[in-house]
Amino acid sequence: MPHIFRSTALAAGLLSVVHSVPAIAQKTPADSVFADHPSMDKNATVMPVAGAKPVVAEFVERPLSQASIAYASDGRLFVTGTPLDSTPRHGLQFWGRKGENQWERFAPRVIGPDLDATNPAVRWTAPHLTIVADKLFIAFADDQGCARIATGDVARPGADMAASACLAPDAPSPSLFVDDDGLGYLLWGGGWIARLAPGFAKLAEAPRFLKPDAANFAETFPAGKDWPVRTRIGTDGAFMVKHGGKYWLGSSEQTGRLRTATTDLFLAEGKTPYGPFSRRMLAVPHAGESSVASMPDGTLAASYDPVCEDDFAFFCHRIGIVPLEAVPDGRLRQAGRILTEDSAVAGRHALVTSKTMRDPSVTVGGDGAYYLVGTLDGYGYQFPDGGIKVWRSTDLENWTDLGFAWQWTGLSYEFGNIAELWAPEIRWVPAESTFYLAFSIMERGVGGKTWLFRSTSGKAQGPYENTGSSYLVKGIDGFLYPEGKDLYFLWGGGRLAKLNADRSGFVDKPTQLVDTAGDHIGYEGNGIIKVGDTYFVTGAEWHGPLRTHGTYDMMYAASQSIAGPYTRRRLGAPHGGHGTPFRDTEGRYWYTMFGNDPTAPWRMHFALVPIEIGDAMSIRTLPLEATPQHNAATGH
Repeated sequence: MPHIFRSTALAAGLLSVVHSVPAIAQKTPADSVFADHPSMDKNATVMPVAGAKPVVAEFVERPLSQASIAYASDGRLFVTGTPLDSTPRHGLQFWGRKGENQWERFAPRVIGPDLDATNPAVRWTAPHLTIVADKLFIAFADDQGCARIATGDVARPGADMAASACLAPDAPSPSLFVDDDGLGYLLWGGGWIARLAPGFAKLAEAPRFLKPDAANFAETFPAGKDWPVRTRIGTDGAFMVKHGGKYWLGSSEQTGRLRTATTDLFLAEGKTPYGPFSRRMLAVPHAGESSVASMPDGTLAASYDPVCEDDFAFFCHRIGIVPLEAVPDGRLRQAGRILTEDSAVAGRHALVTSKTMRDPSVTVGGDGAYYLVGTLDGYGYQFPDGGIKVWRSTDLENWTDLGFAWQWTGLSYEFGNIAELWAPEIRWVPAESTFYLAFSIMERGVGGKTWLFRSTSGKAQGPYENTGSSYLVKGIDGFLYPEGKDLYFLWGGGRLAKLNADRSGFVDKPTQLVDTAGDHIGYEGNGIIKVGDTYFVTGAEWHGPLRTHGTYDMMYAASQSIAGPYTRRRLGAPHGGHGTPFRDTEGRYWYTMFGNDPTAPWRMHFALVPIEIGDAMSIRTLPLEATPQHNAATGH
């Protein structure tokens, strides 16, 4: 769809990444879903450092899928994969790096039972490289889907290779793992394994399927948490490497993170080639069907070869190299110096790191300054501690803490259990020349309720008084939208109603906002912004493996009427989730973000994401290369 944009929401001096954040104090949360949430840094898959650079395509000679990489003992890099497009697709092909951007192609004659490498109508797929000392092995699937292994010499990569007979029928994406004792193992699919007889000419045992150990799931996890898949590590391209005395089982899977065709690399660790294996861990987002190899310096690296249907990959069917790093709990993930997601969000940095913050809300005051509130103290201050703090900025870069504007007064309600303060929203209402605060309180075992308070001084820092006698509505995530003298209240995943004159209740019954398919526009954290004659409703929604390895994204839909009907919902800001859209004093549009998933570039800190809002009733963020580049030395 072509876009004609009213505003280009770019801002120089705001592109960098945070690499040092304070620890989150542990406490009993009101909602058990936060007992081990992916917004904790310890669960992060992506943790970029200042100056992190996008992954680059190391190999561009031929379009390949199902990429495999291997390093020889002299440091030479070899790559292979399934050839695509108009290139020859039959036989085996691989390349060795001669120098920077220089590659030598090898197409050895493969000799084996019932093989014809000269017939262009015969296609062999998913070759996987393994190098052991002076031997070079390529596992591949023949035209009948049988797994085979071809053997050659590293010193003579273009020489004839001897291939085994069919080792396993219907074995897609096979790979070979050779242990320190010389024993070989054939892996394929999402996690099938079988030990090979000496010489790797046949299987020495019946295949078995590898998956996470059931003991990992003995504990009953909090209701509502979508924990790692119990039945598999992944669905395609199983392989194994040994590193640090552990066996690392890898497999890829198309997860649907970011509401697109993300194919990600997962790893699990075990004590033997058969396990028991840990729960799967997301290691390299957007990697495609990948492999992991030991680099000359002894560290590990994964191939990066995304599918073209992945809207947030840097390239497709070209091979990049992503170094891996270990984290304190033993997991492997992409190194902090590498970015693998092509979006403006991936290159940004948190703006307020002195406090953890969730659900950030920003409004432009009557003085032209910007005012910020959010859920504080991890997953919310618990009654009777803390309250709602306000920050002020005049440039969207530097934020001054103005202190608490409200601290648990005027609720006219008593709690019988743990109660947490969630999702405050601050809104300047021009018609009344004052600020409003909407906020929710979640009580354990009871649920959430939302209050509405008004500043009696006209200042963002209050004091504030309740507009009613107690809470305004049952449910959470209240949002105020002023239009002339009218003031609308949006809450609970899309319920909208106009407030009465004294703001103590509603003029009429609430309307449930949905898109043309009848679906919610984000299941929580809704907001409204009007551009021209078009209303945009934003909201938060999880995509992919939910709260484990999914993404918490901002969705939106548009309408000419505030009550709808709204267009089909679409993704507006990756990882944006529960935030607030607003227009700054220069006419640029922004979305607030806090980082709520393991592939966001930071977690639980306030930041701003530039968005573009177009005449085609569209919201989008820009690719990384279309945004101003930050200064790695200064972090800005």
